[in-house]
Formats: sequence, C-alpha cells, structure tokens
Amino acid sequence: MVHLGAPRAGAVLSGWRHDYGDRVKPLPARARVVIVGGGIGGNSVAYHLASLGLTDVVLLERAALSSGTTWHSTGNMETYRADPLIFDMVSYAAAAYPQLALESGQEIGWRAVGRVNYTDREDRWQLMQTLPELGRARGIEIELLTPQHVHERLPIIATDGLVGGTWVPSDARVNPTDAVMAFARAARQRGVSIFEHVRVLGIVTERDNVCGVTTEQGTIACDVIVIAAGLWSGEIVKSCGLSLPLHALEHQYLITKPLGIERNLPLFLSYDDQLYGREEVGGIMVGSLDDNAIALSTDALPQTFSFALLNERWAQFEPYMATAMRRFPCLQSAGIKMLLNGPESFTPDGQMLLGPVPGLTGLYCACGFNSNGIALAPAAGKFLAEWIVEGEPSNDVAPLDVRRFSALQSTDTYLRARVTEIPGYHCRLRAPDADYQTARDIRLSPIHHELAAAGARFASVNAWERPLWITANTATDSWLEGVAAEVRAATEAVLVVDRSTDAKHILAGPGLAAWWRGRFSALAASQATAAQTVALAGAYGQIEALVRVITLDAEQVLLIASPEQDVRLLEWLRLAGIPAAIHSAEVTSGYLLLEFNGPRRHAMLAALASPGDSPIRACEDAVNESSLLIAPGDDAGHLWHRLLAAGAAQGLRVGGHFAHDALRIQRGVPSFGSEATPARLASEVQMGESLGRSAPDLRMQAPPGTHTRRVLGAFTSTMPLLGFGAREVLLSQGRTVGELTSRVRLPGWPLTLALGLLDPDNWCDGSLELVAAGQRWPLDPRSTAWSNIHLARGKSQL
Repeated sequence: MVHLGAPRAGAVLSGWRHDYGDRVKPLPARARVVIVGGGIGGNSVAYHLASLGLTDVVLLERAALSSGTTWHSTGNMETYRADPLIFDMVSYAAAAYPQLALESGQEIGWRAVGRVNYTDREDRWQLMQTLPELGRARGIEIELLTPQHVHERLPIIATDGLVGGTWVPSDARVNPTDAVMAFARAARQRGVSIFEHVRVLGIVTERDNVCGVTTEQGTIACDVIVIAAGLWSGEIVKSCGLSLPLHALEHQYLITKPLGIERNLPLFLSYDDQLYGREEVGGIMVGSLDDNAIALSTDALPQTFSFALLNERWAQFEPYMATAMRRFPCLQSAGIKMLLNGPESFTPDGQMLLGPVPGLTGLYCACGFNSNGIALAPAAGKFLAEWIVEGEPSNDVAPLDVRRFSALQSTDTYLRARVTEIPGYHCRLRAPDADYQTARDIRLSPIHHELAAAGARFASVNAWERPLWITANTATDSWLEGVAAEVRAATEAVLVVDRSTDAKHILAGPGLAAWWRGRFSALAASQATAAQTVALAGAYGQIEALVRVITLDAEQVLLIASPEQDVRLLEWLRLAGIPAAIHSAEVTSGYLLLEFNGPRRHAMLAALASPGDSPIRACEDAVNESSLLIAPGDDAGHLWHRLLAAGAAQGLRVGGHFAHDALRIQRGVPSFGSEATPARLASEVQMGESLGRSAPDLRMQAPPGTHTRRVLGAFTSTMPLLGFGAREVLLSQGRTVGELTSRVRLPGWPLTLALGLLDPDNWCDGSLELVAAGQRWPLDPRSTAWSNIHLARGKSQL
C-alpha cells in the first residue's frame, strides 16, 4: 500500500488492480438488462437476477471490479438495526455471505467476531436496556454488558466513565473485494456477462423508455438499466436529463501498525463517541462519524479515479482521534500506518436509493449506500431483481424508494449542504421534534412566517417546512402537552392545521369525468363539496400513492397527497395513460390548504365567509371528519388573520402534523408509508369509512385468490408510554405475527391507541402483545379490516 504520510491527491493503492471480466470478448449488441457499476451493489443485482432465471444480463465496470467505494469499505457487518426493514436486510446479508462463499468457491473472509456497543450516557444506556427483549422478538441475541463486561469483551478499552454496553455475537466482518468477486463469480456461473474497463457514456431513451447505453466501445440496446455506480451514479443519470439525490463526502478511518492485537477482537461502535472500529492485521482500525463532514464534488475527481484515495484530513479527524486515544489507550503510542480518506455517496436522509428512477421507464438504481454498502447490498440486489423480474420486491422497501425525494432535493446546492450533516446526525439521541439544521427554509407555506411567530416547531419534509406542533412558550411548553392540547381542541372546539406543504396537482380537460370513472367508480358521484381518499394503483395493483380527490367541476379535479408522495404521484400520472386532451399541472406552491377538525368548525367557517372575498373553496372529508379550505396563496396572510378573528369565538387553536397523526390513529385512518404501502394492494384500502366504525369478525375468510392473509387492525393497550411509535413487533404466544404500524398516547389519555398489520393464521385469540421499550404489552382489538399484504404476482415487465 502507498504510505500517505506525504498527502497526495488521488493517491493510488498499488497491487489492487485485477482482470476478472469478459473484456477480451466484444460487447453484445443487445441485452435485456444492463447493470452499470461493478461494486458490491451492481454484482449483487446481477447475481440475484440470474438466481431468478434472468441471465441475459450485462454488467459494465469502467475500471476493475470492486473499484470505487467498495474496495476501501471496512467490511463491518451489523446484524441488528432498529429499523425493521434495515434489520431484515442485514439479516439477509448475514445469512447470504457464507452461503455465497460456498456457492462461488470464493473465500470472502467472513468472521463472526461479534460487536461491542458501548456508552457513557445514561439516556443511551436506558435505550440499550430495551434491546434484549426486542432482539428476542426478532430472533437475534443481544446481551447487556456492565462496564466490566465491556472490558472483558473488548480488552483494549478504558472503562472510565462508561455506564454499560451491549454484545451482539452475530455481528461479523467480511473482505469487501472478495465479497464482490464471490457475487461476480456466482453470477457468471449462472450466465451473466461481466465486462471490465468499459466506461458508460450515457443512457439512450425513446418516448420515456430506456432503450440502451452508450459506451466508449459502442452501444448496447436493452430494456432495463440498473445504475449501481456509487458516487458516479448521479453523473450517469444526468446524461438522460434526470437526477439522483446523492452527493459524495470524504470519509476517513485510521489504521495503525501492528500492536499485537488479538485477531478475533470484536468490532466496536459508539454513537456517543461517534467512533467505530475493529482489529486490522494485529493493529486497530478506527473510523469517525463526522459532524460537518466534508462534501466532495465528483467534478473534482478524474475519470480514472478508481483504486485511489483523497488527501489526508488530519484537522477533520483530530477531534475523533483525541476521543479514540482516551478511550483506547494503546493508540497513544501506536505507529500510524495510514489515515485512509475515500469518497462515499450519501443521501438527504441517510438511507440508500433503491428502485425505479422517476421520469423514465426501465431505469432502476441501487446506490447511495451511506457507508452501508457491504451490509445492505445483498438484500438490495435481491429486492431490485424481484422488482425487475416479478414486478415487486418481497419486502416493503418504500423507505428506501428513490421516489421519496423531490426534484429540488437532487440539486447540488441542497445536497451539498444536507449531506454534511448525515454521518453525525444519526449518532445523536434526538427529541421527537428535532430535525436537520442544514438545507432548511427552502420551500415555505404561504403562512409560514405567521406560524413561526405563533411558536410553530417545523420539520423539513421534501424540502418543505411542515409544522409539527405549536408552542406559545418554548421555555416551559412540553411537546407532548402541546400536542395533547391541540387534540383536545379538535375534540371540543376547533383545530386548524396548515397542510399547504401537501402536494397538489390539478387534472383538467374534456372527458376527465369518464376517464376517472373508469379507474375509480366511487368518485363518479363525488360532489365539489366533498373530498374522497383513494389509493392509486400501480401495474400490479400495488398502492403507489394515497391521495385526496376534490372535484372542482365536470372537467377539473384536484389531487392532494402528503409531501413525501409528491414524486410518486407525478410518476403515477406519467404512467397512467392520461388522454391527450387532459392536462396535469402541479400547483403546490400556489395554494393555501388548511384542515379543520372539531365540532365548532362549521360555525367558524360560516363566520369566515363573506361576499366579495378572494376565491376560496371549502369541502368536507368524511373519513378524516374534517373540513378543508383551499385558497390562492397570494392572499393567504390576509385570509389567515381573518380566520383567527373568526375563530376566536369558537375556541380555535392552531396545531401541527403531530396532532393530525394522533387524530388519524384515533380514527383508524390508514396513512401512506404506514398502513398503506406498495406492499399492499390498492383494493385492500377501503376509505369509505375508517376502522374505528366497524369491527369485522377476525375469523372471517380471506378473499378468494389471495396468497397471504393479513389483518389491518386498530388496537388499544394499557401501556403507559407517552408519545408516538411505529414499526414495532407484534407477538402471539411468543411468535412474531405482524407489525404495529402506528401508535400514540398523549397526556390525559386513558389508553394507548394503535394500528397494525397481522397474520390471523398465527394469532391466537386473547394473546396479542406489542414489544416496545424493552417490554411486552398486551393489545386488545378495537376493530379490524381484512387486507392482503402481498401482491398478486404478475408477468415480467421485460
């Protein structure tokens, strides 16, 4: 390896180049799938496509396999993650890697050395104490450690100030380059063609469909393109006029000279110290999870930047080095072999990008791993292969779907600011209303400043500032008490919440009513005074978006969706086959949208209306038991002040998104991303009435032809935990039978209210428990509605 004592930009590590692919063969003229990128992500997609029987696949790597980000990955494998989807993904990787080594005949350096997570903070220790029970529910061992036990597992640590830790024996390490070679070898054995030293220049399109890729060696026609090119993925997608929300950061870790460290020393991690590490050839590797990380533009890197490194950034690393030397005293006298600085791609929320890229049919991505490529790529490749071959992934991957981001979040200005916060942000324990500090105040509601003056606490959603709750006194008000007061207003008087950040699209043109009637028969009788909620179905019947529809007149409808569904809604409209005479317009920024709850709302709205005012429209939403008011944004300030005056006599209170979510759970109304996801069929979400108004028999038969029966249920519990919860394990007689999707309990409430999905075949009457805060809590059904969590399998789109 090159010693970096004298920093040199673009330093290349010698001895890593290799020839593995089919570059001696000419490129084929056509393939069904072309994968761009030969790192861990691209090779995993290739292998899993072949495993599903699709072998007409070409993988193109501009340098050599495992170059770019993969080769300098640490190869650390966590097998527990708090997020259920990420937990499923790392669990799959932990099972897949050893099996892959056997299948391919390629040793991958897999070693299950375990991991010690340690903390010197009491609040973190309280959280750690909840993990063993959750681990048992998920089938993974997590052991609590005293400071002495931390030292026994990790002898190099100084225990001064520690309060405890956890031991996860299934955590492991793997050699990243060997793992790539194992995927590549197994994929080639199944028929995939792999070409190294082939640079992709651009994506060829025709009528919003991909039709090929151009390379320095010619063009390959294809039906599907998968972009798995790491930090270069955005540049490739730009060739067809699209963009991806990822940006490179400099990421550093230190490697010492040999210290005589035991080779099976466990991995270690501390979110409080913002450090991670392991043994490395008898020495120690220590990496940092930086605050104010250094952004890097790919324009600054040469096209030949493959097995290369950036200059050392000692000034950036020194605060973490000081912590590491205090925590691991052996570092104080250790010789430094290198401070490795390699670029990695990050996204605005610290989660990877997976799935169809919006704006072009046949274009998919698996990139932006946020330093988690080795752990996530096996499952990401599996899910993407299923998406391409079968039309849907086998898990609900909506939290990773690239369509969760808006176009604005793919701009360089936004990304460069936001990603610098990502590594350190996810280390902190945060209050429920805490949010990112970077890339803020970009898109604002027409009454944003009025809400801010009233004490609104905002969170950024798709670059919009959305109010979470309103506090009159930030020094004394608790967010829980504030939200409880807002919900009381919705029960006893009037609550108004600004929903202007919701995505709004108008469809207009002759024949609109007939076109809608063919898709949503329930909307045929819709009146302009009513808002109806519908689930927009994809090609296989899956829920692509959950929208409220308001009929403006015979030739106009307004579609309203939560801000995180903006791009999903746009994609649904692009693929819906809208007749040429019908036009679509995005009008989100142009209109104020307010939602009112409470028994006095009609009296207040009646007092607000008067002749000669600017055009406003009010309509009822029966499912949400609310009234919507829509008005042009340019007169929003004047209207808002009139509203406050009219509401004073009715006990009007201004609230935020937290209160709306609590009311939704109380009424049993599904939400996109929680109870309504692409892992469910649109036909399952019946929005004519909420769950709170009916309680079908749990023993009723599933609809004919369904593959898996799942119950969407509303529950109560005596668990005393205040606040919100989501995506938690449901148990029946110790067996996992489903997932609690949403729960809430506010001060003054006698019970916790919850919504969840469960499999009644494994559920036993009278035995249903929620795992939360390290304990099991009994749940009682409020009401239930049948649903089928898996889609009916369709034919390949290829």
